Amino acid sequence: MFCLVVSCDSKKVLPTDKQGLEARKKIPCIIVLPVETKVNSERGITYQDAALLESGAAFMDQVLATVLIGHDHVRMINERQLMTLVPVDVNTRLSLISEIGSRIKCDAVLLTTLTRYRQRVGGSFGADVPAAASFTMKLLRTRDGSVVWSGRFDEEQESLLNNLMSFGKAQRRGFQWITVEELVSQGITEVIETCPYL
Repeated sequence: MFCLVVSCDSKKVLPTDKQGLEARKKIPCIIVLPVETKVNSERGITYQDAALLESGAAFMDQVLATVLIGHDHVRMINERQLMTLVPVDVNTRLSLISEIGSRIKCDAVLLTTLTRYRQRVGGSFGADVPAAASFTMKLLRTRDGSVVWSGRFDEEQESLLNNLMSFGKAQRRGFQWITVEELVSQGITEVIETCPYL
């Protein structure tokens, strides 16, 4: 049984207010697509793991909507809206992005892909298995599909004794093992803070 959970606490370079203003002038409208998983393309994934990933993606959609409240240049679309916007014959990512951009009149789409979502086993002061999550975020230009910005989060909590460099993160978490929902929420906030366009 582990004693305490934390992870690497590296310093990230955050964009300045000026960089943010300049970036938003270049891309004044962003569409946030529903979080996707690769459950249909992954071989050997169990039904249980696929269901967990899909529930994690739905949770991330809620967190993104909350974190991006007040960002007037951001348009969230849900799965149902996506299905009505995109014709059935759109079968490549580039054509999907282009079609959405032209219909909503936005310059970029934020594509988030969840690849790992594991709940902790145990309680907040002792866990047999720590929470773990991995996801990527890519801001893609709608006219050509080029990547304007990308961010990544990949964390499996560790005990403070295993990684003394993570003291700051452990302290912010109250020196407790957190749930995968808490881990993902913190990860989304951390990654979005590094994006000058949001």
